[in-house]
Amino acid sequence: MPHHPLRFLKHAAIGAAAGTGAVGGVGLLAFVQARLAGIGGAASYPVHWLDGDVGPAHPSAHRVVWLGDSLAAGLGAIAPDVSLPRLVASHSDRRTRLHVFATPGATSVDVVEHQLPALLQLCHGLGQIGQRIDAVGVTVGANDIAAFTSRRRFRRNIASIADSIDGAPLILVSIPGLADALRLPHPLRALASVRGRWLDRVLQQAARRNDRIHYANVWQRPPWIERRHRAHFLSGDRYHPSGAGYAVWADRVAHAFEVALRPAASA
Repeated sequence: MPHHPLRFLKHAAIGAAAGTGAVGGVGLLAFVQARLAGIGGAASYPVHWLDGDVGPAHPSAHRVVWLGDSLAAGLGAIAPDVSLPRLVASHSDRRTRLHVFATPGATSVDVVEHQLPALLQLCHGLGQIGQRIDAVGVTVGANDIAAFTSRRRFRRNIASIADSIDGAPLILVSIPGLADALRLPHPLRALASVRGRWLDRVLQQAARRNDRIHYANVWQRPPWIERRHRAHFLSGDRYHPSGAGYAVWADRVAHAFEVALRPAASA
């Protein structure tokens, strides 16, 4: 009788952890899970499906760009308005004009090599008409676990992103708490979570060292969400957040944007 492919891959990953050590097992499992989470998902999410205006009419809208992975691309949301970028924008009392270049599966290397050029092209075009980007949001790091990105390389990529946004504030969304990603089997879920936390320190350090960079912590589950209710905040793949999950994150991320966009005189 043929093995179920997901079950087979999980057993293979667990075997790898036993045979090659925890780091190898985490890498294999994270790689497998990242690929499985994208099957049937990325193709159904059109490029720029989150772009557009959000919020009440305002004579001076904020223009916000999002870079990164599936979390900024809206994977897991059943409609654009319950994606993270649009939920965050809905918290503002001003209209927000969104440009989302994030793509499912992107690592920090992908952001630097493929998304930053698109951002720079947008900035150049806006400059021709006397406009600019007001803030940039980034979700990155979860796929770097699977890609074995070193912390030194990850730090360099984050610095490249910060240096490329022409003075606009940068909001770094933390790597999610992978301990709540129910799709990952134990014990590798915990091991992947540890590596994610290890990479996330780079984001925290970047924010501490640069007043223009802001860190939004979505790693910690709010205390009112009990452990047994975690599944209610995940999408059908039990890996990405659902609209409800993104709404919880949006409260924290929106606060970081509010601080970043606050006029200097009021800071």
